Amino acid sequence: MKETTNFGSRSVRSFAMASAVATGLIFANGGIASAAIDSSNQVVDHGDRVVEAIQQDTRIDFVPPLDGNPFTREWYHNGEAAFRISGPNAEGWTGHITVGYQVGFPATFSGKLRFEWLSPGVGIDLGGFNPGLHLNDLVPRGGIQLEVGPGPGIQTVECAGGEVSGSSGFIRMSGFHGTVTGVLGPTNIRPFVRVVSSSGDTVVTYGRLWTI
Repeated sequence: MKETTNFGSRSVRSFAMASAVATGLIFANGGIASAAIDSSNQVVDHGDRVVEAIQQDTRIDFVPPLDGNPFTREWYHNGEAAFRISGPNAEGWTGHITVGYQVGFPATFSGKLRFEWLSPGVGIDLGGFNPGLHLNDLVPRGGIQLEVGPGPGIQTVECAGGEVSGSSGFIRMSGFHGTVTGVLGPTNIRPFVRVVSSSGDTVVTYGRLWTI
């Protein structure tokens, strides 16, 4: 398994099913070759196919928190989370793609962190996508509060995902909006994309650190 961007870290797995867009979210097939790849990783699955998870055109913009709370960090995420399959019967591949973050913090205000995402502003555009695909958990179900202690620590939060099939596809995010409340000091955000085949083969790629 080869990864172009490699980060090792301790993580605590938690779940926040969410996505948020101020200007739209598109889930589509193909067209991933022209984007600038930020990180990728691959695994060979049970069918001898190469399954690749890709992050591309990633930009995370931190903004002053709207609630004015000095313990809140707020950001907008733009970019694409993609998958690419090659090898025998690549078009017949099925699996699941997940977008999320690792959030690193030096300390907490109360020993708790709350993650939140806003709901889509103009909905989800599925135009042109294979009608046989099923998109799950792309609309947020609210935030999550985690008991994390005083810190330092790293939390892994899953934000959005969907069932996918075929040889390639991507989630395009524009204005994907997130906040975390309860942190003290500089906070690091590391986006990730995870692709899991229907047979359970898993590959994850981690992007660069973004710090506020």
